[in-house]
Amino acid sequence: MNDTVTIKGTKSGIILVLDGDTPFEKLKGEIAAKFQEASGFLGSSNMGLIVRGRKLSESEERQVIDIINDNSSLKIVCIIDEEADIEKRFAYAVSNATQEDKSEATQVEGADIEQPVLSSNNNALIYKGNLRSGQDISCEQNVVILGDVKPGANVVSYGSIFILGELRGNAFAGAGGDRNAVIMSLKLDPLQVRIADAIAISQDADADKGPKLRIRRKKSGMSVDEPEVAYICDGHIVKTSYGPGFLRQYNNK
Repeated sequence: MNDTVTIKGTKSGIILVLDGDTPFEKLKGEIAAKFQEASGFLGSSNMGLIVRGRKLSESEERQVIDIINDNSSLKIVCIIDEEADIEKRFAYAVSNATQEDKSEATQVEGADIEQPVLSSNNNALIYKGNLRSGQDISCEQNVVILGDVKPGANVVSYGSIFILGELRGNAFAGAGGDRNAVIMSLKLDPLQVRIADAIAISQDADADKGPKLRIRRKKSGMSVDEPEVAYICDGHIVKTSYGPGFLRQYNNK
């Protein structure tokens, strides 16, 4: 077996490196062999998939997912094209993804593969851990992140984004045009946020780079203990505390 197919591990799941010159029909057999060989190490968890080395068509992507599912106990919940523009990186999400894998991440000796931190159900993609600079998540579902989104990290969703940590990177909710989508975080201090066709940048950013995120405070001020939420109000993205006041306004839209 040569190195035309290589499997590497990341916190987001699996990186599949494919030789750019080998015919795809030949690669399919080698992909199957690689995942059969690594099946014992990979377990039966949900994983995200990143493909490097060559551009795959939609049909080829689906064939790769089927090959992995048929030759291992994995479920591929999303596939991301790293070379595409971030706005176009809406991952293919498997409709019958299994429930969230609750096992802790463990390093497999000699395999350079970690157990995944991505899981999915029909309504949300769940990421366990911090999203660091250079890491991206893109999908058609709502996204729940159990950690921080650091500067230089990107989250893109057709639905809403819920971050159980700090948002200091970039977030794009309602990427398919849903203006009712929201971005919620325990502390919301993004470099840039987008919801549908509206965009806003950090209060500290250069004004020449776009409209700044507007802040709507309660009469008593925003409590440091309350989550924060960004949403579209009168055509602009507004940040406010997540609480009864926001819910009354949002539910009456």
